[in-house]
Amino acid sequence: VSVGHHIFSVKSVCSTPGWQEWGPNIRTRDPAAEDSPTDASGVGPSPDSIIPIPSRSRRSTPDSHCSLRSILLQVRDLGLGYDSDETVLFKYCGGTCPRVSSNHDLTLTNLLLSGVLPQPAPGELWHHTPCCRPTHHEDMAFLDNSHRWHRVEKLSAAGCSCVG
Repeated sequence: VSVGHHIFSVKSVCSTPGWQEWGPNIRTRDPAAEDSPTDASGVGPSPDSIIPIPSRSRRSTPDSHCSLRSILLQVRDLGLGYDSDETVLFKYCGGTCPRVSSNHDLTLTNLLLSGVLPQPAPGELWHHTPCCRPTHHEDMAFLDNSHRWHRVEKLSAAGCSCVG
């Protein structure tokens, strides 16, 4: 975000409590899959090649789903360097997103576990869960303590969705 001669960047991190990025929670065999039905070709999946996705152990409450949230705070608390006592409504996205395994996710997991693809470098994250992110933003205008108007583009979220 560019404000005057200042450039602000936002780093977003997507994480879901209880999930580790390609960590020890990934198993290479699903005992329950041994009794799984066959596909249309008459060939069932090999139990040794199935990578199950961990399931959540607790039910999500409606408030925990991805949605638009808001908080009243002073402009100076936004951390953008403005001296303003004005109170604004800052909107942001928060909550959990359902884990849906695509064919790409399953293939990537198999390639990582088999060693065909190198493991991510330390500090490099390969996100395999959707993130609750803004889909639309809105500008915010406010008056500083010197009685000057400021407008910051795309500062507040206007809509949210699970992305990724």
